[in-house]
Amino acid sequence: MLTLDFLKDLAERHGNEIALEDDEVQVSYAELATAVNALAVALQMKDPAAGSRVALCAANSLEYLVSVLAIQAAGKLLLPLNRHGDTEALHALLNEALPTALIVDDEGTALIQCDDDLKIHVSQFAGLVHTYRDHTPDSNGSYPAPVIQAEQAAG
Repeated sequence: MLTLDFLKDLAERHGNEIALEDDEVQVSYAELATAVNALAVALQMKDPAAGSRVALCAANSLEYLVSVLAIQAAGKLLLPLNRHGDTEALHALLNEALPTALIVDDEGTALIQCDDDLKIHVSQFAGLVHTYRDHTPDSNGSYPAPVIQAEQAAG
């Protein structure tokens, strides 16, 4: 079962139940599925090719988990980076791996100097959800198409 199919199934069966929780935030299965879907679409918008690399340099958090699941859902390869790593070593790894996107938090941003067009900061996730909530990533890696709701298709 594909990542988004699994999350969609969980969201349909357990929508408002809490999927993840920490000291500050509770996230339902529906919210988790929406966030993963939106980030997966954003990753495909940056680079529609399946199998391209996406680097992730962030603390273990809800955003980290959303990123990992979205990278898988977008058909990309995860390149996890040590946020406690040496800047030179991280840049050498990035130059060798040539990721098409880089997901970072504040610490990751400070460590890795690169073109801002390459970066997706975790603080952008809410905006991505707002922008791409009505789209779905394409399993073939082409441009994500809007999701057609049942009532829209009928009318």
